[in-house]
Formats: sequence, C-alpha cells, structure tokens
Amino acid sequence: MVVTLFSAVFTFSYAFELSSTSMEKMLIWLSVEYLVLPFIPAFILLMCLGYVGQKLNQWMYYLLFLLPILTIFMHATNEHHHLYYTSIELNRDSPFPILKLEYGPWFYVHSIYLFLCFMVSIISLGMELRKTTIFRFRMQIMLMVTGIMVPIIANYFYLNDLSPYGIDLGPVSMSI
Repeated sequence: MVVTLFSAVFTFSYAFELSSTSMEKMLIWLSVEYLVLPFIPAFILLMCLGYVGQKLNQWMYYLLFLLPILTIFMHATNEHHHLYYTSIELNRDSPFPILKLEYGPWFYVHSIYLFLCFMVSIISLGMELRKTTIFRFRMQIMLMVTGIMVPIIANYFYLNDLSPYGIDLGPVSMSI
C-alpha cells in the first residue's frame, strides 16, 4: 500500500510539474516529488522480501532508510551545495516547459541505490520463482518482476536522453 501511495504522489506531482508554466511552480512540485521518491525503492524491496518470506535484521532497516532520508536532505538543500543538481534550467524547446536538470554526484548515489534495491528485489523474486511450482504464484512473481522492470527501462531512456523532449518516463511507468 505504501508503494502504491508513494508512487501515486510521485506520479501526480510530476504531472503537476509538467502542467506548471513557471520555473518556481515546477520547483515546488519537484520538491513534493522528492518527499516520496527516495523511499519507493526501499518499500519495493520490503514488499518483495515480504512476499518471498524473508525478513531483514533491525539494523538493516535503518541502513535501508538512511539513504532516502539523506537524499531528501540533499535535494532540499541543493541550492547551497549543488550536489544533487549542478544546474536547473527551464527548457522551452518542447511543446511545454520542462525542467532541464544537470545531475550532481548525489543524484548518482541515489540512482545506484534505486537500481540496487530494484535488482535485489528482482533477484529475491527470481529465487522464489525457481522454488515454486504452483502456476498462480509463478504468474504473480513474473508480474511483479515485470512491474519492477518497467520503471528501470523507462529510467534508462530518461537518463540517456532517449525520452521525447526530455520527459521523465519514470513517474508514468510507476502507474504500470
């Protein structure tokens, strides 16, 4: 439920960012996105581990949520250090204004964290897929893996400037 709620907030915030006409409003919606986005990979990992019956040690929960909390802090204070975005500009070369973001070092730290959480989720589901022979559970696992892969693929297109007009396909793909 938390993954769904946070994904919905992230997706709707991005929709409001895209519909904004001023950079000031876009930055407000970007800030709202980053209140939930850093936690989505952690909750997806916990969902997948819970599905396959694995539990984390207490200290691992702290470690799992430390990076999202630091990411929110780094994003909120970016104007003081530019470690998350080195520059933020308004791109008007598209049918509507879009933020053009130049990534700083902490953006890549968060991206690696996101992909690691997604990969561990997929691996744990894959290990469970090998164990189960019940068709219904196999289909559920394959759908979960597919659901995790879609945002990874969308993020690949966005990070490599392959998305139309530089639109972040991640929020849209979270709906899938």
